[in-house]
Amino acid sequence: MTGRPKWDFDYTPIRNGGGDDGRPEGDLIVATVDDIDPGTIAELLSSVVGDVDVTPVFSSHPIFWTRIRSSVALDRGKLKRSLTGAGAVVRYITSARRGNQSPAPRLVTTMSRPRRPSNWTARCPTVRAEPNTPWRWFLRAEGVNVDRSCCGTGAGTRLAVIDNDGKALESIDLDAEVLVSGETIPRAGAHAALLLGWAVGAKLADGGDFRGVAPDASPRLYCIPKGSDEVFSLPLAIVRAVEDGADVVICATYVEGQMSALLDDALEFATTLGRAGAGTAVVMPTGRELSSPADSIHSSLSLGMAEPASDPRVLCIGPSARDGGWFLWRDRHGKIRPFANRGPAIRWLAPGDDLAFPFAKDDRPAHAESSGAAAVAAGVLLLVLSRNPALTLPELDKLLTDTVVQLEPGQRGSDPELGDSADLLPLSCDPDRHNAKHGYGRLNATAACLAAVDPICSALVRIGDVNMAKRYYLARSGIASETYGEVFAKWSARIVSSDATLRHAICSVSRAVRLISWDPARAKNQVPGSLLRGLGVALRLLSRTQPPRELLEELERIEQRILATLADERSTLAAETKLLALASVFQEDADPLPRPKMTMRTAEEGAPRFSGRSGQRVFSPNE
Repeated sequence: MTGRPKWDFDYTPIRNGGGDDGRPEGDLIVATVDDIDPGTIAELLSSVVGDVDVTPVFSSHPIFWTRIRSSVALDRGKLKRSLTGAGAVVRYITSARRGNQSPAPRLVTTMSRPRRPSNWTARCPTVRAEPNTPWRWFLRAEGVNVDRSCCGTGAGTRLAVIDNDGKALESIDLDAEVLVSGETIPRAGAHAALLLGWAVGAKLADGGDFRGVAPDASPRLYCIPKGSDEVFSLPLAIVRAVEDGADVVICATYVEGQMSALLDDALEFATTLGRAGAGTAVVMPTGRELSSPADSIHSSLSLGMAEPASDPRVLCIGPSARDGGWFLWRDRHGKIRPFANRGPAIRWLAPGDDLAFPFAKDDRPAHAESSGAAAVAAGVLLLVLSRNPALTLPELDKLLTDTVVQLEPGQRGSDPELGDSADLLPLSCDPDRHNAKHGYGRLNATAACLAAVDPICSALVRIGDVNMAKRYYLARSGIASETYGEVFAKWSARIVSSDATLRHAICSVSRAVRLISWDPARAKNQVPGSLLRGLGVALRLLSRTQPPRELLEELERIEQRILATLADERSTLAAETKLLALASVFQEDADPLPRPKMTMRTAEEGAPRFSGRSGQRVFSPNE
């Protein structure tokens, strides 16, 4: 092999944590199939090891964890045999203090109840001033592109932030502070408060408020111990947040080296049972850990596959800069260097450069890094789920990936001010558009929200014009709402995302209308009914997907309406006039609430034709 492959970089992650080799120890977690009585276990073990502490950690089907601590090292094989003899069905026994890469036995969730919110109040949408100040760039197009008219405010959703410190939380309108383990919530650092401020928002001292990405989401803090030498608090915080009804869980505190069977259970629990069975999104940052291969002078900045953020059930977020690319910074020598790990598991980028400080009345920056990027990304997820709560986690994942802003991986790769050109490798994407620095691209909240709420918007976003989709969305209530309702629109948008044939059907009709609208003279050469037939076929494809019972009647009504219309030439012309009335959506200078205008030939004259982009809308006398 000659030369360096285009996907290569100095991939040498730090080897964090681990070390649980199954040897006897005095602090273990026992996972069982059913609940077990701690007193029975204590009595069973007391005659063998003397003083023993047995504490339930989590007990809610299908997860039952019990912690056993003893001054004497316990042999796991003997412990399992003793528990089995007492009638317990043991799934596994693992260290409470040391992680490993062994997955837990499969967690059977088929007989478990989906988790729904319990005692966690959702919030209603609000309208507040959102100043367009320089450091709030993370909400604009160079950030995650939040357009409130399309994205809303995240009302109705719930965010859980897992962290280990609680300073400045009085500035956050929290639903609750939940102490996961430990005795008190420390109040030394404001890391959690900053994340909450960027994701949701904060209260200012003058009585105003700072609007985050999803300002009407309802947030909670789940506090785990700081600098702890155990591996059960993180998975316990995840399952407790999911049990309580979290839609999105973000953990941006230090969790390197904490992969374990417990975390495997927690992620399975979240992604299969969370959010009423649709799956709770778990977000983690890439982090920033410098290491170097023994035979290299280059920093690897690598996120290893052994880390929790690399688990495929976690949405791993890297930081982007104000120029939209990967976040770079200047060291004290004026050299440009990266500020985040690279790796095969990175999903997307979100702003991680200096962001507006959430607790200041004046507009000033605070350093965000990949933790802040994860918080901003969590806010985007909340916006999309607020717009379409029925999205499953795989649908959400695909929708966000399909709507990202694609980045140029070679950007600044030859900048003479780079501290080390190897820091920006790799300089190209794989065929699936993934790059170890950028993941699949930078999140785009407006594009994702539009694609989530309407099948036509979804098609328009995918053929490359978010502005067209926005104009259609704003115009739809006056033109298309009489044809299909909001519930139908959101359900069919989900199907469009996952069904390639249906997506092509709707995209092809959208492309045809776009072509006709660009040059109205082309209308006279179109066969009457061809656009309606294309929509009819799309509806036929939709009907194959086993629609929910409450939508089946609406789908059949729309189908029958199209068939009846196509049976009569005059009705066909009138219907296609209405369809083409949306043509101004495709015009760059269209009014945000377009009133499309056109004239029609009579049925005897044939196909529809436009009078142009600015004429009055006129229908033929025999319409």
